Parts: sequence; structure tokens; C-alpha cells
Amino acid sequence: MDGAWRADAQRILNDLQERMTARDLPGLLQLFEDPAVLIGTAGDGRTPAAREAYLEGVTTQTGAVRWDWRETVAFFESEDALGFAAFGDVVVVEDTQELRAPIRATFFAVRASSGWRLRQFHGSTPQSPN
Repeated sequence: MDGAWRADAQRILNDLQERMTARDLPGLLQLFEDPAVLIGTAGDGRTPAAREAYLEGVTTQTGAVRWDWRETVAFFESEDALGFAAFGDVVVVEDTQELRAPIRATFFAVRASSGWRLRQFHGSTPQSPN
């Protein structure tokens, strides 16, 4: 991999953040191919209806969500597809309170005429051992 993937990965992360910041449920749904899978800390979206329910919950929660990604690592690259992992913090801001938690995510995206679309997103916050 020659490193050109980084610009595409950043585009995908930026697009996701823009739609999340705007609480744009239709836009978020359009980011996903069908079939696709969305797995998050709070649940999963294995079907279009389940993806919509998950993303509706995220876009209608009271706190605003953003990600501060610090590192990306590619695991697959071709002309039409990109797989990468991202590491950083998920930040939820509600009123003047800011909550941060480490997050790790994997993305598998395919190039479409409308830009990159996700076939797989898995984001989770690691838990401390008891």
C-alpha cells in the first residue's frame, strides 16, 4: 500500500462526521451499501431496518457526537474498495459537559458513483477488565 489510501480514509471519516454533526439520518443511511453491517457499542444493524433504528437513536440522542481520530491503519486496498481501522476518542457533548472514551473502529468501504459507501462499520469502546 502506497499511502494514497489515507486521503480516502480521511474523506470517509469526514463524511461520517459531517452527517453525524448535522444529525442527518437520511444522509447517514445513504453512506451504507445494502447489504451492509453496522456494529456499535450500543447494538447492531444487520438489516436495513435495524441500521435505521440504530442510527435514528444516535441522531436523536440529546448529546452531540464527534470523533477525534488519532491513527488509521489500512488492512485492504484496491481501486474500488478500502478497509481500514481507526483509533481515537468518541466525544459526547451535552450542555457544557464533555464525556470522552477511547474508541476503535473498522471500516470497509466500496467506491460508488456517489462516493464511498460503507459495507461494514464496527465501532466499540474498550472496557476495562474488572
